[in-house]
Amino acid sequence: MIKTTNEISKEDGYSRYNFFEIHPDLEAIIHKDYQKYGTEEFDRAEYCENMYKQNFYDKYDETAYKEVYDRYINNEKFKEKAMFIYSIIDFEKYKEFVALNEEIANPSELIISYSILDNAGVKVNIYNISITDISFVF
Repeated sequence: MIKTTNEISKEDGYSRYNFFEIHPDLEAIIHKDYQKYGTEEFDRAEYCENMYKQNFYDKYDETAYKEVYDRYINNEKFKEKAMFIYSIIDFEKYKEFVALNEEIANPSELIISYSILDNAGVKVNIYNISITDISFVF
């Protein structure tokens, strides 16, 4: 696993850090600015909203796909997870990855784990994203 840490906030001696653990095979699809996630420098919010709109609202009619709307599109937790994926994955690199990997034998092994650490050593796991999760939102 590739492990990276980046400070996301510092206030009165208390620091918080992004902590990513990335399966080496998924490193190729990570956006170059993924470490900015959760920081003031993060500038992909509009892009993420557009991707969510394109991949869900524009793709599925609410009347015809009521269950999809109820289970996914109108589910805030699902939307947060999708927005996280759009924040850290480079779509163009992802398309190349898919073209080169038509079949994946063990998709549950291809994981990106995202946690928040603090300077006291407390680690809170936020997401464990698999290649299956990534493919679902694209």
